[in-house]
Amino acid sequence: MGKSLQRFVFACLFLSLSVACNSPGEPEPPDCTGNSIAIVPTATRQTDPDLFSPPAPPDGGDGADYCPTPIPAETPAGEFPEQFVTTEVVNLSLDVANQDLAATAVGDDMLAVAWLSDGDIYVALSRGGNHFQVRRVDSGNSVSLAFSRANRLHVAYEQDGRILYRAADQGMHPADVDPLIVEDALYPVTNGRTPQVVVDELNWAHVLYEQDGSIFKAKHLSNETWLTQFVAYGANPAVMPFYNEKELVLWGIPTGTYWFGIIMAAPYNGEIRVFRYLSWFNVWEQVAAFPIPPGEELTGPVGLDFLAVSAEEAWVYASWVSKRPFPEPPLPLYAQPIYEAANPLFPDQIANPDHIYEGLNAVRWRSQDTPFDAGLRQTVSISDPGGAITFEAWGLAEMAVDTSMTLQIGIDPTGGDNPDSPDVVWSAATAPTGFTQFSVSVPAQGSTATVFLRGTLNTADVPGTAVWDSVGIQNGSGANLDFEGPFVLQDSITVPEGWTAWYQDSGNTLPGGRDVYTVYAAWSDNGGSGWTGPEAVTANRDLSGGTTGAIRPDVTPVISMATEPPSASFFYIYEAGDPPPDTTFLRFGRPYLTICDLGTADCTDTPGAPLLPRNVVRPSYRLLAASDPFNPDRAILTWDSLQTDVTNKDVYTTYVVLR
Repeated sequence: MGKSLQRFVFACLFLSLSVACNSPGEPEPPDCTGNSIAIVPTATRQTDPDLFSPPAPPDGGDGADYCPTPIPAETPAGEFPEQFVTTEVVNLSLDVANQDLAATAVGDDMLAVAWLSDGDIYVALSRGGNHFQVRRVDSGNSVSLAFSRANRLHVAYEQDGRILYRAADQGMHPADVDPLIVEDALYPVTNGRTPQVVVDELNWAHVLYEQDGSIFKAKHLSNETWLTQFVAYGANPAVMPFYNEKELVLWGIPTGTYWFGIIMAAPYNGEIRVFRYLSWFNVWEQVAAFPIPPGEELTGPVGLDFLAVSAEEAWVYASWVSKRPFPEPPLPLYAQPIYEAANPLFPDQIANPDHIYEGLNAVRWRSQDTPFDAGLRQTVSISDPGGAITFEAWGLAEMAVDTSMTLQIGIDPTGGDNPDSPDVVWSAATAPTGFTQFSVSVPAQGSTATVFLRGTLNTADVPGTAVWDSVGIQNGSGANLDFEGPFVLQDSITVPEGWTAWYQDSGNTLPGGRDVYTVYAAWSDNGGSGWTGPEAVTANRDLSGGTTGAIRPDVTPVISMATEPPSASFFYIYEAGDPPPDTTFLRFGRPYLTICDLGTADCTDTPGAPLLPRNVVRPSYRLLAASDPFNPDRAILTWDSLQTDVTNKDVYTTYVVLR
């Protein structure tokens, strides 16, 4: 690691580590495997950092190397050249109460993180030292943070439909500043939501907010005076300011002038619309619209990043997460029923005469408390392949009142043995309480066909029995159609000779379908004038291509020119694992990263790489990332993780650099 990165790691430690107490018998520094790291919720660091020199590297090295972010063993290092180096993970909240992460911001050697706890807004503020000042600011439902170039922290939040604003200079906490009401007499705010604050080139605040399906921007003029304008229809706006640092040539604005702009993205009417604002003209224009694919739904806000490279090159990235629910409704938890002869005393005596239509025997399957979708099938010979096949049977359903149970018969004229095949033609599903004849006819398609008897019980914890007797086939011949033959053992099931049992077993196996979560990205290389995409950059798929786990709603893009080639990194929470149905098991969510070559969808494998191992971070739900405005290749990562009660959450943060 070079000297500049050493200085960076030192600066990050100075900036990010919280105050803790020394204790005797402190453990030796862990090695790079992370096997001995165990950060528990609501616990401080075991040692105070030395603020005047970097910490000793693992295993007593010479100070030239630090532990990189762990790489999964199954991912060859040669296929993952970029890594993030992080400072230590810090627990900001240190409170057994629940914290819901809300916002984060980076200033010049300053950090701010906000969360909600029991209807109150808390802000943790660091001023370049190793201590975060955590204070309750006010009650509220949502909050946004932004630093000005003068290191003034701007806070906008919603409280009972009003939008409030505070500004705290470097030596103050926003809790010590009286709030201002964001309101213009022409645009009264009575139902404001999701405020987003940005700061212009002269360090004045602009607050964007949603009210009744419309988005407005309020500019702070002086004292309690605001100038509000309608922006667009939409909800849940995401904003990213940008400035004329590189004398950007956009929309004919003269170079060498002071101005700033805003990229805003918001969903509306089934698409994500992107707008650009330039203060030189005080005009908003829609620059892109990305339809949400049919069958998919947006799960959270849009993530944005902006990086000016030169007068002609300015990159903008927008990213979001969509969910495509598994299209088929979940099946009941079917299990194997009990197959048996209706008359177990056959042929010597008669039993259960109400379950026999004619003769001395019939077949039935039943369950006392477990749903089933089951039946019998037989492949029969067809006399006239050019004629029609008619299949008939007498059946009844014995069930409790208000039980969801049905009977059907079916024919597969192709001779297939899959009851779920689209080739099977089924009779109407009914539930007769007395013997009723079922009939179905289809044109023959060959010399064989398969006939099916079916009984389905969809209600749990109630008994149900399907009974069939006296089967007939026109234009075909089968075996043991009257069930007067012997019953034989098929595996562990007793069935009438000549017939084969089939049943659904979804109660003992995981469902075949999974909800698909996809991270999309769209980008512009000219400041938002023209766009490419959207392209899928990652999804909840494993290396084999199977769908597994889930991706949480928030995703943040970070543009970097430090890599070769330049890249766009996407931070999100990926939840591994698929809990069994009807259990309280949790997926294990933790921060993940996907890296793509800038301006392409050439990305690392899905679902990305974990930034931190399991023994460092507990199950997490929300991840926010904010680029350092003075060092664009660095970012602050903040996420919430479950405490040991598996209900409340703590807030954690770390500082990262892409090397």
